[in-house]
Amino acid sequence: MNKKVLLTGISGYMILLLPFILLGQVKTPTFHDVSYGPEDRQWLNLYLPSGSKPAPVFIYAHHNGSTANDVKSSWADPTVAEGTAIVSWESIAKAQGPSDFQICVADAKIMFEWVKENANTYNFNIENIIIGGQSRGSFVSWYLAHSMDPGIVGIYMGQALPGESFYEQILEPITENSPPIFLTYRKEPGVVGDIHDPAHGLRVVERYKELAIGDKAELLHSLNDTNDNQVMQFLPEFVRSIVNIQNRAESKHDSTNNLY
Repeated sequence: MNKKVLLTGISGYMILLLPFILLGQVKTPTFHDVSYGPEDRQWLNLYLPSGSKPAPVFIYAHHNGSTANDVKSSWADPTVAEGTAIVSWESIAKAQGPSDFQICVADAKIMFEWVKENANTYNFNIENIIIGGQSRGSFVSWYLAHSMDPGIVGIYMGQALPGESFYEQILEPITENSPPIFLTYRKEPGVVGDIHDPAHGLRVVERYKELAIGDKAELLHSLNDTNDNQVMQFLPEFVRSIVNIQNRAESKHDSTNNLY
């Protein structure tokens, strides 16, 4: 066999594989395995942007069967490059029942207090916090996301609120003051054999509409039918839009104050 032809074939194969390899790469944290509480499960990783300006913060909870180390470069790199810090936090890595989820929800509160208490140390802008996660991560973050903390300005979740059926009580924390929310799914609503049904997310969107804040809720589904089914891919754009809204609001406030 011609060695030149063989090398060309392998090179071509690797070039074809490159996008898929990059999608699977895990980003190296700036600070690894930082404790936010006394329990062994209570740790997090920090991915920090360069620069001296306090950074907006995306607080991320992973899906079941993964860990807080599983932050993909495909979405984390552009997010950090645009000046947003990522906090990827751990609790019970594979939550399997109500008691596990209750512990995770309690840990979310402890973790959030740690973020605020350490804002100066890591240069966090705690007036621009976005809460998010995938699958399990959406459940364990849900009540924190709707806690009405003034620093929480957005919610981004992929494969959100999974289950065999929709849990109606999950709508209770949503109020007319809930932050903007962006939900993404790989399959179509009503999908059979997959607990990640976009119909669950559509109930959330409907609730936002019932409260006359429908313009603050967006859902994308059927990503498997596109060239890129990564549910976190829209995060940088969402963060950018949220931060721009906050900046405009602050500018308007400053301008109003200058009138007096």
